[in-house]
Amino acid sequence: MKNRLSRRSFLAASLALTVTGPSLIGASRKPALRLGLVSDPQFADIDPWNTRFYRQSIGKLAEAVEHFNGLDLKWCVNLGDLIDSRWDSFDEVLKPLAKSRHKFHHLLGNHDFEVPDAFKERVPKRLGLKHRYYSLWADEFCLVMLDTTDVSPYAHAENSKECVGATAEWKRFAATGAINAQRWNGAVGDRQLKWFEDTCHKAARARGKVIVFAHHPVCPASNHCEWNADALLKVVERNGNVVAWINGHNHAGAFGVHAEVPFITLKGMVETKDTNAFVVAHLHPDRLELVGHGREPSRECMFPRV
Repeated sequence: MKNRLSRRSFLAASLALTVTGPSLIGASRKPALRLGLVSDPQFADIDPWNTRFYRQSIGKLAEAVEHFNGLDLKWCVNLGDLIDSRWDSFDEVLKPLAKSRHKFHHLLGNHDFEVPDAFKERVPKRLGLKHRYYSLWADEFCLVMLDTTDVSPYAHAENSKECVGATAEWKRFAATGAINAQRWNGAVGDRQLKWFEDTCHKAARARGKVIVFAHHPVCPASNHCEWNADALLKVVERNGNVVAWINGHNHAGAFGVHAEVPFITLKGMVETKDTNAFVVAHLHPDRLELVGHGREPSRECMFPRV
């Protein structure tokens, strides 16, 4: 027990390294793998609301892509909510991404389904997705791309069995008074949950480290978390090769630690009129380094469980 506590203390100390804006993290040590990350552009050709400036996301994405194009990256990842609303928003927001020399992999966010019912089932294909959840292998890393909109009232047509079932589940959950029983969240269904665990097992047999990417968070607890965050956290607890979880959805950003694993919520690109937010992730065998740009801080997280 003493050794475990010291490892936790070491992790906490390591994760305390957080600085604002671009830094020299990773500049002198070549990582095993580098990724470009963006979250919550929420583009739509509509007027600003509160702190959200929807039209400006086109320019912010173009800036991020230009920066990524100057780097040697494996892939880029959009953590969801590429649009805010309207089916034709995809036409415009995909234009700056088309200029990327790196392939963009997409995750599904709740706002991506803020389109008429007739278009909801077409959203994954519009983002180039053959499957709503999937995994990618690169070097020693298995990147698990979850669909946290799996069970939700918004991702399917209003009178479909999927929508009716998800709405009933949401109402049952809301009756418990849970702070995350919000309609804009959702749950990972049983089939996907089993796939997640099986994928972790396969990665362990291949001596691979698992990094989870998702739209919705599960830690720290907040009104933005998945309805079945506890079930997802138990998968992390049972699989010691899960070394990090990265998500969007909560535009303010957040950070937590559970079972010695860092949980990082990236800030929403749509927030603020002039300041961007995106990340270059440096994946090393023993640590994760996030180089933040604009409002996104930079941080270094160790992998003490491997």
